[in-house]
Amino acid sequence: MKRVLVIHYSQTGQLTDVLGRITKPLVEAGIQVDQLPLRPEKPFLFPWSWTGFFNVFPECVGHDPIPLEPFEAPTEGPYDLVILGYTIWFLNPSLPTNAFLSHPRAPVLLNGRPVLTVIAPRNMWVMAQEYVRGRISAAGGKPVGNIAVVDRSGNLTSVITIIRWMFRGKKDPFLVFPRAGIRQEDIDGVARFGPIIAEHVKKGTIAELNPALLATGAARIAPTLLILERRALFVFGKWRRFILAKADRDPSSRIRRVKFFSRALPVLIFIVSPISGLSVRLMGLLRGARLRAEIARILTY
Repeated sequence: MKRVLVIHYSQTGQLTDVLGRITKPLVEAGIQVDQLPLRPEKPFLFPWSWTGFFNVFPECVGHDPIPLEPFEAPTEGPYDLVILGYTIWFLNPSLPTNAFLSHPRAPVLLNGRPVLTVIAPRNMWVMAQEYVRGRISAAGGKPVGNIAVVDRSGNLTSVITIIRWMFRGKKDPFLVFPRAGIRQEDIDGVARFGPIIAEHVKKGTIAELNPALLATGAARIAPTLLILERRALFVFGKWRRFILAKADRDPSSRIRRVKFFSRALPVLIFIVSPISGLSVRLMGLLRGARLRAEIARILTY
């Protein structure tokens, strides 16, 4: 019997929903699907507190590991495919995901295995995926493709709906704003990837999986978002250094600076983002050919 291991962490349950729809056709095809949920030693509460959410920012940007509860694969022996599902926190892999990739058990589970990543982010995910791809390879795994299911709302619209969801636990539509997170039709639609994955697992043609997934819309990269993401990551590095600058000598300074950052970031998003968006679109036009070539490289496995 062919076997697939699904490793994942989902704080809100949205990613779990996505993975369930992808793997259901595998089970129906007679493939054994084992689940390995990651659990932090200190759980992250949901909804978040305002300060608590922004206080994990430095560790997210720095890819600093956190303690996880002990974990093992449900059954022994190598799997025919590993699916790693993760979400994005501050444009980087979530802390539990990064902890797994840094964990000494990761090479035990990934070494020599084909690994398909599944992401359920807001919109920007490319640089996080490049990092995850490198960590998988460093653990001996073989990245074979990626599925990215994103929130299709406009950037500022999704910021507003996500803030309401993250801090108040309310996901429903309100005023002129849509339901927060990934649209239900997009979550339901990921089921189309399941039969494709099942076919390649059963035939042993995992190396040919990514082109088949891309042909059905598994991952799309907007050039303007890629430019914006790189700019934001550069700025995030500076904010991380600012927050931690005096933390070793004065631990209380971290919270003071986190609180300042938590107020500054939303202001920057709503004031600077539209202005930055114009320059990003212009840069996208000027660097169009080079960006398209880079995107093609990123999507190739």
